[in-house]
Amino acid sequence: MGKTWRRIAIVSALLVVAGMFAGIGWIAWWLNDNIGAPGPGPTGKGACTSADAVNLELVFTDGHAVQACTHDRPACPNQTVTETENGQTSSVSRFGLGNQLRSSSRRYILFVRFNAPLATEAGEQTLLIDPAAFLPGPPGSGPSSGGALTSAVVQITPRDPYEDAYTPVAGSVTVSSSHGVARGTIDGSFTVGHDRPPPTSTAASPLRVTGTFACNQ
Repeated sequence: MGKTWRRIAIVSALLVVAGMFAGIGWIAWWLNDNIGAPGPGPTGKGACTSADAVNLELVFTDGHAVQACTHDRPACPNQTVTETENGQTSSVSRFGLGNQLRSSSRRYILFVRFNAPLATEAGEQTLLIDPAAFLPGPPGSGPSSGGALTSAVVQITPRDPYEDAYTPVAGSVTVSSSHGVARGTIDGSFTVGHDRPPPTSTAASPLRVTGTFACNQ
């Protein structure tokens, strides 16, 4: 009996140690997987539908299309962005939306930013997708927002595994806001070529992204 109990104790101890290492490994994987992933995880199940708060479609160069979405409305408060140019620091307020999306094959991260804040009550307006508008300006130009909504930048980053972000270089975002809920439509196009190489781990590059979003300000 003594030997049997010693064996049971040894096996139990080994199982506890194995469980500890497994737990540490899971924590490390979770931290690595969620670094840089804004907002909560994607909500909802199954195929994307009009009931989802965010519902995007990516069309690729090889003809296939991917829908990515999340059911619950994500948060999209106006965010204070600090910019430093030529040793001078200034702060500007801009609309920002960042959240994870689900699809039938993988997760995505959606990032949308406007060059100015969006009021909680705002009629429909159309902004040009223009990533260059968010680059630092020449010396002495000051913050790249004068308070008027004119430009937007959109990024969709594939995850599982992580890949380079897809950034449309042309198109528009139509947006309005009522009772603290912002609603918008995205219609963006990409360029494929030497100025924008294909993503690191997929042969096909996106040609167009379209869809809608609703978020809580």
